Amino acid sequence: MVKFVSKIVFFLGVLIAGFSLSANARPLTGVQDIKLNISPLGHYSKQCGLSREAFERALLGGIPEGGIRLSNSSSYWLHTRVTTVIFEKTNCVSNVEVTLYANTRYYNPATQQELSGRVEVWRAGGLYSSVNDSHQVQVNSALRKVGRKLHEAWKKDQQ
Repeated sequence: MVKFVSKIVFFLGVLIAGFSLSANARPLTGVQDIKLNISPLGHYSKQCGLSREAFERALLGGIPEGGIRLSNSSSYWLHTRVTTVIFEKTNCVSNVEVTLYANTRYYNPATQQELSGRVEVWRAGGLYSSVNDSHQVQVNSALRKVGRKLHEAWKKDQQ
């Protein structure tokens, strides 16, 4: 019992010390590269002219060179999901979600095991509605703005 209690006290001390050392760090501090993940598009997305390739170009087009790099192997991954519905046969509505996750390892004192999991680091998005003919332009423009927002937040956190 004493051994177990001492492990918990040690873990809490490490946790508190780690928190106090990193409490001033901002969420995007130290992020250098990301892996891009775009969810598959549904039937309505394709009817509204949306494509995964255009999403990638738009999102990454908002991040200037010299900033965050795209990588095939990173502990940070940018998950993009666009969910689209059509109403009255010509109106498209898309919910855009872009979330930056970090894969991390942590110690679970209850199981006394080291585990891994994901932590949400940054998020942006919105709801966009337009007629079918202009929806691709509207959503791609929104994704470019999200890319710029991510870059601005990243730049601010690197100072």
